[in-house]
Amino acid sequence: MKNKKITLSQLILVFVFFAFTQESFAQFGLSSRADFFTSKNFSLSEGNYFSQPDTGNYFNSQPGEYHFRGLPDSLVYDPQRDPKRLLYNMGLYATSIVISFGVLWAMPESVSNWDKDEMREEGLGAKWEKNVQSGPVIDEDGAVLNYVIHPWFGAIYYMSARGSGFKAWESFAFSAFMSTVFWEYGTEAFAEVPSWQDLIVTPVVGSLIGEGFFVWKGRIIRNDSRLLKSRFLGRFSMFLMDPFNAIINGMGYKTKNKVKATSAFVPIGYDQYTNKAIWGLQLRVSF
Repeated sequence: MKNKKITLSQLILVFVFFAFTQESFAQFGLSSRADFFTSKNFSLSEGNYFSQPDTGNYFNSQPGEYHFRGLPDSLVYDPQRDPKRLLYNMGLYATSIVISFGVLWAMPESVSNWDKDEMREEGLGAKWEKNVQSGPVIDEDGAVLNYVIHPWFGAIYYMSARGSGFKAWESFAFSAFMSTVFWEYGTEAFAEVPSWQDLIVTPVVGSLIGEGFFVWKGRIIRNDSRLLKSRFLGRFSMFLMDPFNAIINGMGYKTKNKVKATSAFVPIGYDQYTNKAIWGLQLRVSF
């Protein structure tokens, strides 16, 4: 009778453990196949869980970015929601806007389309008010400026929010806010009338490109930050796609994530004599 009770409790324990691990598998899109993992060594590093497999990196992460090789692409690059990081992005924008204004002022009027003499005569405040009240209009800027440079900036705005853990629609709203308030009706309105092309193309096309940047950044990270087998090209490409988050990361900022712990029953080794996988409990902690 005593043996039956022990057997029953063991069965219940096994059932509960199996249900828990299956839920963990489903959460991360894992397969319970024995040949999924070939990893033997596990460690914790920089607050994120890494595996150290025999061949290749199954887990390769940067602060706020998680990579699980073999899992769906949506889990490769998974920034955590961080409003403070986004505020830092906006601070860098404010700095870059001042620099951009100075660069455009130094350029010939044939490039910037700014009437500098009129700006000097009327004063910046009066010129800004006049331009805001006169627009928006269809501008006569070149195709490269309107349909290449502006969408790229829109994509950078988008990636600042997306790389700070915000959703796609929130990132689009941020891109629209930045391109409209900060630039079109902000800095650029000191020099010229707001443009319909810039108000529409910058956030709309820019956000579409930005989501592409988001996907490709994740793929580059999954490839050990390499592009065409070059780590320099990989990191340079990620900088072009998301420069402000790259600068923030380079300054040592790390998103403070909530502590998360998950477990799964997975193969942790391989027995060459029995030709079978060795199963064990995998614990993943991120904080």
